[in-house]
Amino acid sequence: MSCSPAARKGRLIQVFRPGGPARLPAAAVPYRRHAWRVAAILAALSAAACAAPPDQPGFEPWGRAERGKYDAEQRDPLVPGQYAPAGEGVRELAEGAVLDDYIRYAMQNSPALEAAFYRWRAAAERVPQVRSLPDPQLGFAVILDQVERDAEYMGERYSISQMFPWFGKLSLRGDVAFENAQAEAQRFEAARLELVDRVTRAWFEYAWLHEAAATARENLDLLTRLESVARSLYRTGTVSQADVNRAQVELGRLDDQVRSLEDMLGPAAAELNAALGRPAHARLAASPPPPSRLAVAELPERADEDWLALARRGNPGLAASRHGVTREQHSIALARKEYYPDFRLGLEYARGGSARMAMMDGGGADMVAGMISFNIPIRRGRIDAGVREARARLNAATRDVQNQELSLDASLKSALFTYRDSGRRLHLYGGTLVPKARQSMAATEAAYRVGDASFSDLIDAQRVLLEFELAHERAAADRGKALARIRVLVGTGDDAGTYEPAQDTQPHVSERPAPDTGPRS
Repeated sequence: MSCSPAARKGRLIQVFRPGGPARLPAAAVPYRRHAWRVAAILAALSAAACAAPPDQPGFEPWGRAERGKYDAEQRDPLVPGQYAPAGEGVRELAEGAVLDDYIRYAMQNSPALEAAFYRWRAAAERVPQVRSLPDPQLGFAVILDQVERDAEYMGERYSISQMFPWFGKLSLRGDVAFENAQAEAQRFEAARLELVDRVTRAWFEYAWLHEAAATARENLDLLTRLESVARSLYRTGTVSQADVNRAQVELGRLDDQVRSLEDMLGPAAAELNAALGRPAHARLAASPPPPSRLAVAELPERADEDWLALARRGNPGLAASRHGVTREQHSIALARKEYYPDFRLGLEYARGGSARMAMMDGGGADMVAGMISFNIPIRRGRIDAGVREARARLNAATRDVQNQELSLDASLKSALFTYRDSGRRLHLYGGTLVPKARQSMAATEAAYRVGDASFSDLIDAQRVLLEFELAHERAAADRGKALARIRVLVGTGDDAGTYEPAQDTQPHVSERPAPDTGPRS
């Protein structure tokens, strides 16, 4: 291209500037046309960068395109996707509600379960954020002053640039966030099972206290009648004052036991209401069925080793910790990526400049420039510390898994023992000891009336009967709670269908024969 004044003079076009017309090279016209294209590209990039995600009901935690890789290859079904918080929920329970109704109610109204659900949602929303490129930067500059006062006119510059992390960084960040979301999903499932366990344990405790108080009141009524018999016999001179005093002492002791059991119903009801997500004073069923009247599903016969293996495979809390190990493994790989630089690509359009420069290069005053820049990771100590930190977190996560496995084994062993032991006691007391104690009570009372037994024998028989009746209901409650605990530990806890009213296959503790308190023959 010729740079002679004559050649450049033929390509001059007139433009306006303060103080009169100025001439720029005609070659600047293609640059101006290109500038419009650059401006259009800049506007399109800016619009794409500022695009907002849809804000509408049903918007998924990450978009279909973003999560396709995980859906197809890595992503297990996330349990929270099957759960929807009920908001205010249903605040009343039916009068005849059974345990399964309480569990369903808690599922819809427990704030703790909703909190676990939203923690999963928050973790899931992190995945598309960390896998996305950072926003591009759009720049605009105006030259406010120039060294050369005789410059043709002031100018401005437009630029856009995009930062690109080193290869694999975005993918690893997505893997870290995804494993964290998976861990939160498993923690939600653990919270759901723990809620079932909490409601079940609180319900059985409440039902046991209610039945224990009722049984103690029945024994108190029985003892009151016996004390009346002792006073009648004392008036006839058949028995001594000691029998009457012994009866009154036992009445005071048993009355204190009844009052204690009734007072314990308040805290037990508050605990059950808390598990249901209700205020402590909310009304509960006036007469829950006795624990022994509730049929508890039988566990399949398995060796302890099989139960332990099942728990290690299915326990959601343990699964969450294992996802934490995988997350920290990805974190180590991500920390190592810090040894490599991130780079930035950009485009700059400069409009304006001195006419002298335009004449020197033989072109126009406008220009388009490409840019590339990158950081220099020279702080090796900082990066090395980041890698060591990631390794330490991995070691901690691995030890957490080991600790949870040991704790899980111990808890499951204890729950299995309680289930089997309470089942043995339930059959022992319900099938043998309680009926025998009732027979002993009736026989001792009859012997006392004819003078073949002392009042102490009668009181001892009444104490044994009360003890066995309470132990029978305690065993039934312990068995129901142990079953719920086992199902939580192995990760197969059902929210319904586990407990149903039992058929009357044996006499209930309250169905004892009425004592004969008639006059002595």
